[in-house]
Amino acid sequence: MSSNQSNMFDQNFMMLKIFGIWPGNTAWKYYRYYSFIYLFFTFASYNLLLTVSLLYTPRKIELLLPEVMFYFTEISITMKMMTILLKRDKLIEAMKLIDCDEFEGDIDDKDGILSKANMTYNRGWKLYTFTSNIAFSSLVFLPFFLVLIRGTKSEFPICKYYFLSDEDREAYFFFWYIYQAVGMYGHVMYSVNIDALIAGLLIIAIAQLKLLNKKFYKLKLSEVESELSKEIQEQIQISRLNQLLRHYEVILEYCNTVQNISSTTLFFQFGVASIKICVVMGGLLLPSETDLVFLVIYFITVTLQIFVPGYLGTQLTYESQELLTAAYNSDWITRSESFKKSLRLFRERATIPIVISGLKMFPLSLNTFTAIVKTAYSFFTLIKNVQEQ
Repeated sequence: MSSNQSNMFDQNFMMLKIFGIWPGNTAWKYYRYYSFIYLFFTFASYNLLLTVSLLYTPRKIELLLPEVMFYFTEISITMKMMTILLKRDKLIEAMKLIDCDEFEGDIDDKDGILSKANMTYNRGWKLYTFTSNIAFSSLVFLPFFLVLIRGTKSEFPICKYYFLSDEDREAYFFFWYIYQAVGMYGHVMYSVNIDALIAGLLIIAIAQLKLLNKKFYKLKLSEVESELSKEIQEQIQISRLNQLLRHYEVILEYCNTVQNISSTTLFFQFGVASIKICVVMGGLLLPSETDLVFLVIYFITVTLQIFVPGYLGTQLTYESQELLTAAYNSDWITRSESFKKSLRLFRERATIPIVISGLKMFPLSLNTFTAIVKTAYSFFTLIKNVQEQ
């Protein structure tokens, strides 16, 4: 039974299509014009103004922190968008591999491995989307309520556009406010859905390895089959072993595809994560009342953006290493030399664990996550000492 597991990504691709970076397998003929216009105003112009604003920002740490935080966030989002735009063919290939015959599963079984993976993914996506929308709302809408209650002056939600004069900023305040809010929401949706997409690809790889481990443990003859002749028993077991080896081969091909898709994105996401965490912790030292909720949720989100891939990368490596034990626990002792030779060759290949890396410079693991958090804390301590002086 084909798993049809790729259906779990429909919600992600739909959101990416709405925000102009996923034309799908067969694009609407006018979609490229819509995509170009949307990305020009909400991405290219948006980031250009963000860069100019950073250059004009007064060199005071309390003013630089929010500008730097959003700027490095845009670096990660840019690489995520480029992944979707440039790796479209690889993504389509990954979806085909997910639904191929070798990726057999139990998607209709509520207690099955793939069903649990699907449920975990959907719950995670909903929770991530919900918290991201809460963070967005706290930054964009909460200031208006405080303005109405206290009569204080409202500020732009993202950056202050220091290159504008006070008169221009005041005259076109609502235009720039809406522009920043709309652009930011699109970028939030890019980040949420691309992060979820990469995590989902890893979850499927882990689930398929779990299935393969389970099948190796069950690579034994039933009571009825044990009463058959030795030749027929051998044919049955060799046929089953060949199916498992083909399954493993497709898993390796799929993991290589995932590596190709996510390598650059993960490199930049993990690479700038320590800076973003450090900047957010620095911002929490002097938070305004309007930014406190946003900073706390943003800090949690940034941490999860590197923790979840690190955890899934560790799980992927662990499940691939478990294949050695699973193969050894199969019914191989009474089998023929041909069966044993094939199993030995599989075990030799399985000694090399499956590891997803960021541009082949660091593995996707919890050790990498821990190292980044330590680095972020070191940066934070340095900034705190400079601020106190």
